[in-house]
Amino acid sequence: MNLPLVLLEKAAREEHLTHLLLFHGGSAPYRRDVALRIAQILNCTSPLPEGPCEACTTCHKISSGNHPDVLWLKPLKTTIGIEQVLAWQEKVYLKHYEGTYKISIIEQADGLTLPAANALLKVIEEPPERSVIILSAGNVEGILPTIQSRAQLIYFPDPSEDVWLKGLEENNQQEAQLAFELSDHNQSLATAILETGVTALQEWMEKFCQAVSNRDFLTLNSLFPLDKNQAGVYLQALAVKIQKGIQKGSNHPFELLAIGKANDALRQQVNPRLIIEVLALELFQQGGTLCD
Repeated sequence: MNLPLVLLEKAAREEHLTHLLLFHGGSAPYRRDVALRIAQILNCTSPLPEGPCEACTTCHKISSGNHPDVLWLKPLKTTIGIEQVLAWQEKVYLKHYEGTYKISIIEQADGLTLPAANALLKVIEEPPERSVIILSAGNVEGILPTIQSRAQLIYFPDPSEDVWLKGLEENNQQEAQLAFELSDHNQSLATAILETGVTALQEWMEKFCQAVSNRDFLTLNSLFPLDKNQAGVYLQALAVKIQKGIQKGSNHPFELLAIGKANDALRQQVNPRLIIEVLALELFQQGGTLCD
């Protein structure tokens, strides 16, 4: 356990924890496990000097996701919308049912839309008593600066490749290894690739590269429909491929810059189809070869 987590648990045991935590880096399952442990520390009915007992009814309810004072918020599809945040807001201000603290765990918090993030900010600025909000995000840059500035940031380093693969036992290990290679050993991206589908990613990138190489705008139609999450994962994987190509001398830096601009537009909630089409046109005009 690294030092920040030791201090985090100590603050939780002593009830000196800030009301807003931002977990970032590492893997989503590990961030989730730490969030649950913090919820247990704050609510355990038979705590031990080193942490929660993990045996009482409260600890069991929290670990199983059934405690009424531990609220979960995650994307319904690709983003967390304002309707979800407003529904959560009603619950977070209710009196505690069983626990000492009410814990809200917001997963994939970098998927908050701008209206949803602003609604969340209102709660952060006037938090309910004895409550802790934990934001979990793979990409801290996707969190509004006004939210970041109010949070205590906890960084999770990436686990080793063996530990990461072991945590994906439900996945085909061959696919997991391929996702790891496609992401250039970026575990967050590799996990996203697995969730999106390795085969789907490879087919999409091949079609996009062919469309660019042939300057064939009509071929782009086969790449859609495409939601924001898929587009983000595909563009990141494409950027990894181009970066490797630049190092080998088979690709040009302007191709990577164009993909970077597309990713920036995606973070600003621009329509994914429009982003891909504009990217393709820019590469057509500048003579991009991409995957050749």
